[in-house]
Amino acid sequence: MAEASDLLAGTGEGRLRKLERRGLYYLLLNLLGLGLVTLGLVELVYPQTLESVIPFRLKLDYLAILIFDFLGIVLISDLLMLSYRHTLRKARTELVNELARHDAATKLTLVDPVTGTFDRRYLDEIIPRETNRADRRESTLSFIKFSLEGFEGVDSRLGDQASDRILKETAQLLKKSFRPTDIIVRYGANEFMVMMPETAKHGALTAVRRLLTKVDEWNRKKTVPGFELELSVGVADYTKGKDVRDTLVALDTRVQMYRDKESPGA
Repeated sequence: MAEASDLLAGTGEGRLRKLERRGLYYLLLNLLGLGLVTLGLVELVYPQTLESVIPFRLKLDYLAILIFDFLGIVLISDLLMLSYRHTLRKARTELVNELARHDAATKLTLVDPVTGTFDRRYLDEIIPRETNRADRRESTLSFIKFSLEGFEGVDSRLGDQASDRILKETAQLLKKSFRPTDIIVRYGANEFMVMMPETAKHGALTAVRRLLTKVDEWNRKKTVPGFELELSVGVADYTKGKDVRDTLVALDTRVQMYRDKESPGA
């Protein structure tokens, strides 16, 4: 993907350089025409001025020719400029489309094939970007980690298809419960993480409650017979001045604390 990105950048840069050179040619053409008509006007208004510079006088016939030449140059320049603007719009559209295709292709390589959410590798890209943005805006970035309880034995009890369906259904519940701007990642075999930009901890907890309500509805429908969905939840937030690694450690600790609290005999 890095090679594709470099190739794309090089292609776009080459096109833009060609367009810049073409724009410079048109500018020089206009300046030439402007110089010609200025020369003619100076001769017409101040006929004695150019004698010390140019060893001959321009006659009115020459002035007329210069004016017509200038008008011709302006006309040609305008036509070329229209072509230039059309080429520029086309190049810009192609460049935007190439960037969009490249971005989509890059994201596809970072998507979990079972759930359709991003996989854990995507965190390496998105965490620095989102923390930098939170620092610039001095906003809060919340992390939520979900663990599917009792999922480890599903394959042996219900089969591979059932386990894949449970993961897909969980991902759909997450997508319905969180905003389109929130980032959902399959963090492990039975774990998901959600990043919520510009969201404080109380906002993240509101989203968690919304998800748990949908989980209860899903369980009542008995979508996967023989399995009831239960989630362990950990919530932590990042603000400017913190180390995001400490936030992620706190996230794991809180999920474990929740498990310990909810486990039998605790």
